Amino acid sequence: MKIPTTSDVAIVGGGFAGLATARALARRGIAAIVLEREAAIGRFASGRSAGLGRQLAEDDATSALAIRGAALLRGELAEVWQPCGGILSFEDAAAAAEYAARADRLGVAVERLDRAGVAARWPGAAGLPIAAALHVPSDGVIDVAGLLAALARGVRLECGAGVEQLEPAGGGARLITRRGAIEARVVVDAAGAWAGAPSGDPPLASFKRHVYLVEAAATAGAPYLWHLGAGEVYVRSDAGGLLVSPCDATATAPADQQPDAAGEAALRSRLAGSGWQAAPILRSWACQRAFTADRRMRLGRDPERPWLVWAAGLGGHGATAAGAVGEAVAEACLDALAG
Repeated sequence: MKIPTTSDVAIVGGGFAGLATARALARRGIAAIVLEREAAIGRFASGRSAGLGRQLAEDDATSALAIRGAALLRGELAEVWQPCGGILSFEDAAAAAEYAARADRLGVAVERLDRAGVAARWPGAAGLPIAAALHVPSDGVIDVAGLLAALARGVRLECGAGVEQLEPAGGGARLITRRGAIEARVVVDAAGAWAGAPSGDPPLASFKRHVYLVEAAATAGAPYLWHLGAGEVYVRSDAGGLLVSPCDATATAPADQQPDAAGEAALRSRLAGSGWQAAPILRSWACQRAFTADRRMRLGRDPERPWLVWAAGLGGHGATAAGAVGEAVAEACLDALAG
């Protein structure tokens, strides 16, 4: 079946960014169409997220988006949010102080912890090199599949409609897809690791990351633990075991990422000395994260093409920040439609 031939806004990509933008536009009275190349939404990055609702990121701008996104999740989308809190532990006490200052600037309540405070909640972490830690009570865990479904509710979604070509046409652009052509006044590039490909822009930097479900006990409802430093790793409780990522980052071309031996080696290395170092692996998968050159999200209107709006380079923060990203991009679309 062919897709419609015209739309005010055409959104390329049916992941967190694209669906959240369509949802935000609908709330502003603008009809949009989401063009997803796969047979289902969230196949490569969004749907493979570990769902950690972390608000404090590496910089203020990303943190502000994650904070706003988490507020929307706790409020409008509470059915996909588990309010368990989170712990950020650090190998470097100065890094912990930097994050604490960021939390203070942005109004996020935190509790300072030492190694013993972390071990009280996560006994298996006692062997990690923890110099300081922060407990963030307002963090949580996200039901990723539920979030994608909630964002897609009421959205005009066309799967199997990969965009093969994008070119200016009239006051907007013409998109050639596998299911026909469509002209739109505004195009949103929310294509994840493939962002920029339809318009011939330089590619984002894409990195492969592994996630594992291991056989280990975890206290139900415990805050997730994200250990930051050279031995970065995160863990959270999950049905049937413990969800763990060695936070590996192998540069790669955008693709359907699959787990490999290097990922397992990274897992064992990062868990060395912890109570989970020999935990049997029950399941493994790989995802990909995409970054701009300066590692800031690329959101808003393109400076040279008035019909193009970006929603790209979310860098692994898509699940938490989705709602805020959608709001920001929707406002940019309204600006573009107004000329």
